[in-house]
Amino acid sequence: MHAECRGNLVRVWEELPARQGVSVPYTTLTRFCRERGIGVLEKTPAGRIVTGPGEEMQHDTSPYTIEIGGKKVKRQCASLVLGYSRRMHIRFYAKFDRFHCKVFLTEAFQAMGGTCSRCVIDNSHVVIVCGTGKNAQVSPEMEAFEKRFGFKFMAHELGDADRSGKVERPFWYIERNFLAGRTFKDDADLNRQAQAWLEEKADVRRLRELGASPRELFVAERPHLIQLPLYVPEVYQIHRRDVDAYGYVHLHGMRYSAPAKALGTSVTVRESDKEVVLLQGHEELARHDKLTGADGHNQSTLAGHERRGKRPPSILPEETRLKGLGSEMANYLAKLKVERGSHYAWSLRKLYGLLCQHRTEDFLRAVARASEHGLFDVRRIESILLAELARQEYLLPMEPQDYEDSEGFRKGAGTPPSDLSEYGLDDGPKEDDGHAR
Repeated sequence: MHAECRGNLVRVWEELPARQGVSVPYTTLTRFCRERGIGVLEKTPAGRIVTGPGEEMQHDTSPYTIEIGGKKVKRQCASLVLGYSRRMHIRFYAKFDRFHCKVFLTEAFQAMGGTCSRCVIDNSHVVIVCGTGKNAQVSPEMEAFEKRFGFKFMAHELGDADRSGKVERPFWYIERNFLAGRTFKDDADLNRQAQAWLEEKADVRRLRELGASPRELFVAERPHLIQLPLYVPEVYQIHRRDVDAYGYVHLHGMRYSAPAKALGTSVTVRESDKEVVLLQGHEELARHDKLTGADGHNQSTLAGHERRGKRPPSILPEETRLKGLGSEMANYLAKLKVERGSHYAWSLRKLYGLLCQHRTEDFLRAVARASEHGLFDVRRIESILLAELARQEYLLPMEPQDYEDSEGFRKGAGTPPSDLSEYGLDDGPKEDDGHAR
């Protein structure tokens, strides 16, 4: 039944009463199977890889969710461990690709003062372009990186976790010791505290299986490391970007400013671990600190690269003229600025236009009435002015009057009254004879 149910003991437990008439607790079934070796893999002792000084180093990454700046974010922890001394170098990245792999390993080799003859890795596509284990093919870019420092990558076989155990085991220690109870302001602070933790804690603790600390064992391993080249070039990658109409180039979702002469042209972007440099041929246009976006900023503008063009003055002339009408008007403008926000300049010009079209006393009365009722739509003030003007100047008398007998009507009449007698309209109403007229 275990084979028929594909090793699922829950299904075996559900089918036992129906097939065999046996009803037992699930824990009894699992104990029965353990005692008889049903579905139990045979335990084998873990293999121990012993390497000499300078013979092997191991590299791997592990994801963590870390609170940085009050927000929980995902970071990749890259680690390099020397096989003999177990000295470790770690750094955290927002993402980890081939470029960041070269950046990290270069930094780690410089921190160690050399390299081992081989570097054990998993079968990640960051280094391996195809194949696994002994059939793995290192990408041409990483082969050039190997030649620079004089070592070889070696991918372990699939499922052979023991082969990379020296770099896998410290990840648990990093999570349970370094990340526990610590807070970080930004990525720079995270990596700064990680380096301090390595020097003060991880590299000085005594390893029971080795009987010494990594720092003590590194003294014996250091002379066996492959020496670094006389010149270690900075790791960088090149991009081609267009400068947009606002004077910025876009790289990985971030914006970097360029000088005015580069507007609308294509520039070369040289990206390193810390900087972003804009080049036009051999001329350096700008040099920016690289943005990560962790602090919420996604734009870098250098001095002199600000938006060109005529900016509106901080105080408009219309505002000065209106404030000169008195404190009540000044108080209304202060409230209008808060309410209208970016539309304040438009409202200001509209108010000034109303002042130019109407008497000052009428304008101030309308503003006072709008302020009393909390009205900050300038069009409402215009409606109040027009209503007041209509009431004062154009309101017709309410009493019935005979306008035809008035002197003004007779004076304005251009022709005498029409004679309508021939149409029979001067007589009274006539009886309807039933015929249509």
